[in-house]
Amino acid sequence: MSNIYPIAVPKWGIEMVEGTINTWNKQEGDSIAKGDEVFEMESDKIVNVWDAPVEGVLRRIIAQEGDTHPVGALLGVIAAADVDDTAIDVFIENFAGADAGAGSEQKVDVPVSKKAGGGDAATRSSPSVRKLAEELGVDLNLVTGTGRRGRITEDDVREAVSESGNAPADDYEIIPLSATRKTIGKRLAEAKQTIPHFYLTVEYELDGLLKHRESLNAAGGQKVSVNDLVVWCVSRALMREPRMNVNLVGDDIYQFKDANVSVAIATDDGLYPATVRKAQLMSPAEVAAAIGELADKTKTGKLTKDDISGGSFTVSNLGMFGVSNFTAIVNPPMGAILALGKGEQKMIVRDGEPTVATVVSASLSCDHRVIDGALGAKFLQILGEEIAAL
Repeated sequence: MSNIYPIAVPKWGIEMVEGTINTWNKQEGDSIAKGDEVFEMESDKIVNVWDAPVEGVLRRIIAQEGDTHPVGALLGVIAAADVDDTAIDVFIENFAGADAGAGSEQKVDVPVSKKAGGGDAATRSSPSVRKLAEELGVDLNLVTGTGRRGRITEDDVREAVSESGNAPADDYEIIPLSATRKTIGKRLAEAKQTIPHFYLTVEYELDGLLKHRESLNAAGGQKVSVNDLVVWCVSRALMREPRMNVNLVGDDIYQFKDANVSVAIATDDGLYPATVRKAQLMSPAEVAAAIGELADKTKTGKLTKDDISGGSFTVSNLGMFGVSNFTAIVNPPMGAILALGKGEQKMIVRDGEPTVATVVSASLSCDHRVIDGALGAKFLQILGEEIAAL
């Protein structure tokens, strides 16, 4: 008898349901020591590292980089070097799912077979390869694998299509969704389908805010942007109207004591809602520093679970991209999100006289289950007062 250890998708956090392989740090045939960092997996926009709980040899990699699998799904196999390939194939074929607790792995005893063999196409291919074969109409049983120990790769599938004369047009590029975009897409689709949205739009004059920003930046030190000042004003408005500072979790409303403002940070890989905690206790310069630090961590992939959780209200600003106005989807479990466009000079009437002012469009999206129209309108009025007070 010999031990075979399955590498299964662990459950990092109570809300985790699936994960995507970012990088395998070991290759098939590599020796594994207990504690070695075997692979990196992305889930809920956070990358975790899987440390081997056993020693042995990485005998089989089933999930390729970019593959997404549910918690408990088999990703690979660690076994001793003398375990026969056929025994591993049988184990993979009969694998029923792992106990997905973080850090826990199954230990399975199987008889060591003396036969040689590579298993059928299903055991010689990853889920992504099988999906590609299905999309392209390729019978994997007729494909010769060129990977290690006869594993079938995506290139093998595409080559089979080419040889059959049924190759698709090559005037486009297929770009698989990243784990982050999959998570964003799933959450936004669920939010739009399940949250009864309503929208309120106002315009704020920014001339006073712009002068205040100019004076702050002239004093030296941390540079403050228009968005930083708006976030600071939002935090003060939330303290004045705490009924907007809420999450809806199940049938319970969580009303926060602090303004934990979630700031949407745009990257090439998607939008990250990074949280500025207790923003109401900060100065504008401190808010700017906090947002800058979160932006840097986002760009370098160092955001933690804590950085993107615990938000009580979201601010999303696309003004820097030249967008005049837009409406955003509420980011659950938060109750509302404020969408800001670019500041534009417009002709307005003040004290009966025409004049030019810098104006920004602000659209508030609310979850009608916890926030009604009058409350949303009152919040926008209070926010306007905070902005005008600068």
